[in-house]
Amino acid sequence: MNIGVRLEAIGRLVPQGCTFVDVGTDHAYLPVWLIQQGKIVSAVAGDIAEGPCRAASNTVAMYGVRDKIDVRLGSGLQVIKPGEAECAAIAGMGASTMIDIFEESPEVTASMKQLVLQPMAGAASLRRWLCEHGWKIVDEDLVEDGVHFYEIISAVQGDGGLHTDAEYMIGTVLLKKGHPLLAKHFTRQLDGLKQLLKNMERCEQAKATEKYINSKKLLLETENLYKSVQTRL
Repeated sequence: MNIGVRLEAIGRLVPQGCTFVDVGTDHAYLPVWLIQQGKIVSAVAGDIAEGPCRAASNTVAMYGVRDKIDVRLGSGLQVIKPGEAECAAIAGMGASTMIDIFEESPEVTASMKQLVLQPMAGAASLRRWLCEHGWKIVDEDLVEDGVHFYEIISAVQGDGGLHTDAEYMIGTVLLKKGHPLLAKHFTRQLDGLKQLLKNMERCEQAKATEKYINSKKLLLETENLYKSVQTRL
């Protein structure tokens, strides 16, 4: 089963031999692939919409894994009970949506041993939330697929430590690993900050805001961080 480079990268960060829940499963490709790889024992494939649940059920039936994967209709982590899954994957959503999912199901979130997350936007705020709420980021990956660029974050329960705004933006594990796509990742983040500041500078009122001041500070901090690691990229 070919699930594409993004989902495979997410799957590689799922721990061996765990019970698993895929939040927002869509077609259930990830849990089916993980079962095929012998990576997980069993899975719950959850989605908030009936259409994706029907598609997921079809995929599970097609690959003959109905005894290993249970498809459930529901919002976020509400599809499982505390302790029912050791690892949760959430992919293809914004960071704010992921944080809402964790906060609407605190007991289930607290029962998890590991989270594997692929935010479509707001990775810095997600890293910060994790580190401030009892999670330690233990692995990260970057995936380029055509015009798309994805950040993947894996966290376990523990002391997340204190990090700078620039480190939350780039990713401390990516920095330590010297990821092959790290230079491109820096460039994308810096270009985004520069464009934001350029847009805000068209309005004197915007330039007086806290957002402008903080963004300018973040740009300088990120540029300095980039300079400090460029020699090993």
